[in-house]
Amino acid sequence: MLDEKGVLRSSNIPNKYELIIVAAKEARRLNELSRQTGLNLGGKVTNVALEEALKGNVLYRYTDVSDDPPEEESPAASEE
Repeated sequence: MLDEKGVLRSSNIPNKYELIIVAAKEARRLNELSRQTGLNLGGKVTNVALEEALKGNVLYRYTDVSDDPPEEESPAASEE
């Protein structure tokens, strides 16, 4: 799905950087699925994932990531 400038466009992914992230995560999922089940995807996992993302068949969502990691209690502090 290329527009008049030759840029990849998909109905549900707003830009090419997000497309790559979504396709990469889908490729990891498909790779794990094929390892567990022996399923043949009919091509390279990365190509299949990118095609599915472009078609809009990959569901994704944004999650909030806080700037500060959660505080964890160190083992030394709990031994006191």
